[in-house]
Amino acid sequence: MKTIKLLFILIVTCVITGCTETKDREFAPIDESGYTLVETDFKALLFSDQEMLWPEGASIGVYGSQMGYNVPYTIKNAGVGRGEASFYGPMVKGTIAAYYPYSPSFVGDANAMPFTLESAQIYNENPTELYLEHSPTAYAHLQGGKMDFYYPNGLLCVNLGFSEAVKVTQLRIDSKSSGVSGLGTIQADGSVNMTENSELYVTLDCGEGILSKDAEGALTDFYFVVMPGVFDDLSVTVHFEGSDVPFICSLPETVIEKVDATSAMMTTVIVSPSEGPDGFVEEDVEFDE
Repeated sequence: MKTIKLLFILIVTCVITGCTETKDREFAPIDESGYTLVETDFKALLFSDQEMLWPEGASIGVYGSQMGYNVPYTIKNAGVGRGEASFYGPMVKGTIAAYYPYSPSFVGDANAMPFTLESAQIYNENPTELYLEHSPTAYAHLQGGKMDFYYPNGLLCVNLGFSEAVKVTQLRIDSKSSGVSGLGTIQADGSVNMTENSELYVTLDCGEGILSKDAEGALTDFYFVVMPGVFDDLSVTVHFEGSDVPFICSLPETVIEKVDATSAMMTTVIVSPSEGPDGFVEEDVEFDE
């Protein structure tokens, strides 16, 4: 029939410059021969004014392939409560990667930053809330003098175009060959690679059941947070209340991109028991805050 929603949100912009300044009262002492100043612009970081502003004490973790292992960079006081801020920390060299927020226990690699996406998810009618719940960390690599932070995940929306409303207890997205959740790494160019320990599925628990459409006939959106990529072997499995036999439908080739908060596009596919989805329609959407 028609469309699936693939939602793309991207997050954050930073500019890194080397600096040798030593007389700045906002800087705490650093036991290194030098430091690097990171100028950030997080206008597109999240989806509400509160979240787009840097909090007091914010830190990002920075890696360098030649020098620097999970180095904490600290926000300068002047940037607190603003969308633009400067961070500083010990000098790093080589391929440079970063993530936010900083954690002393984070273990990464400047050339392949690791991340994990849970394969078991719970229904949420708000796509932003679901996405951020499963995207707790933003990542960036130094490219062309800038660091553009983003979340590595994509967002997929499924509508069930059944003639009658059914009570859905669980949905599942499966791939025959490609990881859609689990363990992955982010390369220096921002591309995502799934590891051998990635999962070929994502399940969506609908609790006591969610109706596939309301009394007026409007279809329900079922959102999944999934890995970005081009998939030609995805299928949707739908479990209903009162039935031991699920409905299974194959999807056409599906392109899932990292979600972009600044230019959000949504694509919707309606899954029908009589016909598979026959195309894609892209439209501008507004995110709920």
